[in-house]
Amino acid sequence: MFWLLFILSIFWVIILLDFIRGFRSIESIDDITPDHSRELVSVILAAKDEKASIQQTIESLLHQKQIQFEIIAVNDRSSDSTGAILQKLADKYNQLTLIHIENLPEGWLGKTYALSQGVKISSGNYLLFTDADIHFSPCIISKAISYMKAEKADHLTAAPNLKAHSISLKGLISFFLFGFGYLKRPWTANNKKNKGGMGIGAFQLMTKECYQSVGGHDRIRLRPDDDLALGIRIKKKGYSQRLVTALKSLAVEWYPSLSSALRGFEKNAFAGLNYSILMALLAMSGVIISQVLPFLLLFSSVPKVQMISAANIILLFYLYALTTKHLTTYSRWIIVGLPFFALLFVYMLGRALILTWVRGGIMWRGSRYSLKELKQNFKDTEED
Repeated sequence: MFWLLFILSIFWVIILLDFIRGFRSIESIDDITPDHSRELVSVILAAKDEKASIQQTIESLLHQKQIQFEIIAVNDRSSDSTGAILQKLADKYNQLTLIHIENLPEGWLGKTYALSQGVKISSGNYLLFTDADIHFSPCIISKAISYMKAEKADHLTAAPNLKAHSISLKGLISFFLFGFGYLKRPWTANNKKNKGGMGIGAFQLMTKECYQSVGGHDRIRLRPDDDLALGIRIKKKGYSQRLVTALKSLAVEWYPSLSSALRGFEKNAFAGLNYSILMALLAMSGVIISQVLPFLLLFSSVPKVQMISAANIILLFYLYALTTKHLTTYSRWIIVGLPFFALLFVYMLGRALILTWVRGGIMWRGSRYSLKELKQNFKDTEED
């Protein structure tokens, strides 16, 4: 057991060095002074049953300053009052154009199809894809355009403040970000020599030429992780990409409760592991061994096992704290819940795996997508 923990400690030291270098490369655009831009930005969002948030999202977009913009909202088969709210806003504000989708064509996810339809009527040379539950500060788009031009980037994606109310939900979100960090290494988006790409659905700004060149949403039509898939395609095609944070300028309540988070992760937890049962099982066992076991072995009767367990725990706390500091606004004290959040994450992943397998696919936005077609689309986009 000692040698297992020793190898783990070496692994975490390597990850720590990567985290330190990586987070240094991710800049914040919250406090930059934007230049006034005459570029027209087409803001495109898809909304399905978003009556609780859609009006505040649209209104925060309408208050953007120092930028020319149009908003294209796509009502994706909503069964609540989302369509009526959007129609009322569209009648009042000429910057807002509304598209209603009644039927979803075969072979598309609702969101990817909705966004692709929004692009078709867009007029801007820049496209900003976002979600229907985001709050935007008044100058965030102009800041992003200014930064993007200064960096000569074709694509910019920004990490928002992920608001959460309960400790358990904050823990699950922060642990997900921690795991995402060492598995996907998001900062590689800022390294021109690295093919690693990144895309965050809350804020994806790109030139229209870049979007069209990589095939747009048509190439990722059945990807539940469409934001990440689009960002990866952009980077692989050789375009310049930047990942930034905007914790003061963008905010979203990712999920209102822990139960809704568990349901939400059903659609993309398995997708993030390439729809591989083996990878999912390895991920769950890996988390238990590397991030729960050291806490248990801290109570071992063997002194050297206790010491190496303590070393692993210190490294884990440091890594978790770095993630929390750079990607959230949560209290640093949340790190003490790491082993419990790790077990919660394992439960979430196992639940998503079982439900996806039993259902033979995923349920999302009122539609069912088979595992077979999801796997095939994943394979096609990875090989292209």
